[in-house]
Amino acid sequence: MMSAAALGLFALAYSGVVLFALAHALRRILPPVRAAWTAFFLSAAVHGATPFLMADEERWLPLTLFWLLPHLLILPLLLLAARRQSAAA
Repeated sequence: MMSAAALGLFALAYSGVVLFALAHALRRILPPVRAAWTAFFLSAAVHGATPFLMADEERWLPLTLFWLLPHLLILPLLLLAARRQSAAA
């Protein structure tokens, strides 16, 4: 089984890829900062609903933390990149 550190790095990398790819796709129709926030909320809604729909009650908290913490760690970087892109445009 994977160690907690390896699993945490995987979650962080996955969240980063999902958020940046979704924000990039949304930038075609939205301003960069709004695209970043929309990507965060869409990803949070999908990943937040998954533990409640697919897991047992005793696993809700660990699974919620598994997606929430990496998303919250990536969000400032995503917003910083979006603000720089807005300023450059």
